[in-house]
Amino acid sequence: MVLELKKPRPIWEIIFSTHHTDIGLLYIIASMVALFAGGGLAMAIRAELFLPGIQLFEGQADFARFFTVHGTTLLFLWLIPFGAGAGNYLIPIMVRYKDMAWPKLNAVAFWMIPPCMMMLWAGFSDTTWNAYPPYSILKAPGPSADLWIVALKLLGLSSVLGAINFTVTILKMKHPDLPLMKMSLFSWATLVTSLMIIVAIPTFAASLVMLYTDRLGVTGFFNPEMGGDPIAYQHLFWFTFHPEVYIFLLPGIGMMYEMIPTFSRKPLFSYYSGVIALVVIAIIGFGSWAHHMFAVGMSFTEKTVFMVGTLAAVPSSAMHVFNFLATMWGGRIKFAAPMLFSVGAILLFFSAGAGGVVNSAMPLDFLTHDSYWVVGHMHLFIMGTITLAFVGFIYYMFPMITGRMYDQRLAKIHFVLTFVGIALIFGVQHILGLYGMPRRVVDYLPIPELIIMNQIATFGGWAIGASFILFLYNMIKSAMFGKPANPKDPFELGTGVEYYYDYARRDPHH
Repeated sequence: MVLELKKPRPIWEIIFSTHHTDIGLLYIIASMVALFAGGGLAMAIRAELFLPGIQLFEGQADFARFFTVHGTTLLFLWLIPFGAGAGNYLIPIMVRYKDMAWPKLNAVAFWMIPPCMMMLWAGFSDTTWNAYPPYSILKAPGPSADLWIVALKLLGLSSVLGAINFTVTILKMKHPDLPLMKMSLFSWATLVTSLMIIVAIPTFAASLVMLYTDRLGVTGFFNPEMGGDPIAYQHLFWFTFHPEVYIFLLPGIGMMYEMIPTFSRKPLFSYYSGVIALVVIAIIGFGSWAHHMFAVGMSFTEKTVFMVGTLAAVPSSAMHVFNFLATMWGGRIKFAAPMLFSVGAILLFFSAGAGGVVNSAMPLDFLTHDSYWVVGHMHLFIMGTITLAFVGFIYYMFPMITGRMYDQRLAKIHFVLTFVGIALIFGVQHILGLYGMPRRVVDYLPIPELIIMNQIATFGGWAIGASFILFLYNMIKSAMFGKPANPKDPFELGTGVEYYYDYARRDPHH
C-alpha cells in the first residue's frame, strides 16, 4: 500500500466536514487558540505582579477578571478540547473503524465550543473559575457572570456528547479482532476519561443551574439570606472538579504511553499495570473531592476520610511513572522533541505530586490554604505535566497531520525555555506560599523577599511566553515550507518502530 496525498482542500470543506480527522484538527486548532489567548492573560498578570503596587490594572476587580478568564480559558478551552482533538484524530484509526460512532454528533460537540469561547471573553467575569457563592450570586456583576455560567454549561454538554461518542466508538465500533486488552493505552486513557466525564459533569451542570436560578432570585440553594448553604455548592463543584483533574491528566498520560516506547525503541514495560492504574485512578478520583475543603469546618472524621482517599491516588500515579522509567531503562533513547517533553512532564509530574501529598496532610493544608503554594501546585500539574505532554504530542503528530517535518532545533530550544520557565515560576510560587503571600491579590507588601520571588516568577513566565511564540513560528512555517517527512519513519528512529502512519495508511480519508 502507498500513502496517497490528496490536493490541498479548500478551508470550507474542512470546516463543514464530519470526518473524525477534520473534527480532530478543528479541536486542536481551537484549543491552541485558547492556549495562546489564556497565556496572554497570564503574561499580563505576571507583569502586574513584577512590582508591588498597581501597575497595569485599575484595581482588584479588574485583576479578578483577568485571572478568572485566564483560568477558565486554559482549563475548559485548552486542556479538554485538545484531549478530545487528539482522540478524534486517532481513536477511530486505533480501533480500526471508519469514523466516530456518530459523526454529526461529533461535529455538534465541537461547534458548541467557539460560541462558548466568545461568551467567556465577551463577559470577562470576575467570579474566579470556582464561582463560589455567596459572592457569585449576590455581588458578581451581570451579565458577565451569567455569560460565564451559560458558557460553562454548554461546554459541559459538549464534553458529555463527545465522551458518549468516544465510549460507544471504543466499546462498540472497534474491530472484532481487537480485544479490549490489546487496545493502545491511549485508547484506554480516552475511554476512562470519557467515562469520568459522563459521571462527573452532570453534578456541575446541576450546580450551575442552581447558581443561575439563585442569581435570578428565584431560588435560594446557596444563598444564606434565604436559608441556603454556600458550602453545598463547594461539595457539588469539587465532586466534579477533583475528578476533572484526572480528566485533564489521563489523556496526557495516554499520549506519553505512545511517545515513550517509540523514542525508547523498545516495548512498553507493563501494559496491564498501565490499564489497571488508569482505571483505579479514575475510581479513586471520585473519593477525594473534599480535600479542597479542609478549611470549611468539616469534622475531623470527614477530613480524615478525604485525606486517606487523596493518598490512595498516589500508588496509581506512581505506577505510571514507574512504567515510563522502566520502559526507558535500557532503551536506545532518541531525545527528539516529543521525548524531551515527555521526560520533562515526568519530572514535573513527580514534583507536582509531592506538593499535593503535602496538601493532603490536614495541618500542612491549613498553612498553605489559599496561598501561592496552591497556585504553584495546580500549575505544575496543568502547565508542567499536562501541557508539556500535550505539546510533545503536537510535535509527535505534526508529521502525520501535515506530511512535513518541523525545525527540530527550534523545538528543543522551545523545550528548554519552557521547562526552565515552569521550574522558575511555579517552584518559586511554592516558596511564596510558605512566606504567606495570598493568591488572587493584585498587590502585595513591599517586602524584599516577596519582590525578588515575584520577579523571578515573572521572568519564568516571560520565558514560557517567548518559547511558545517560537513554537507558533515553527509550526506555521513548517506546515507550509517544512521538508517532507518520511512517512514510515519521520523521526529517523530506524526500522521496526511502529509509527502512526502504519495506522493512517489504512484510512482512505488520507
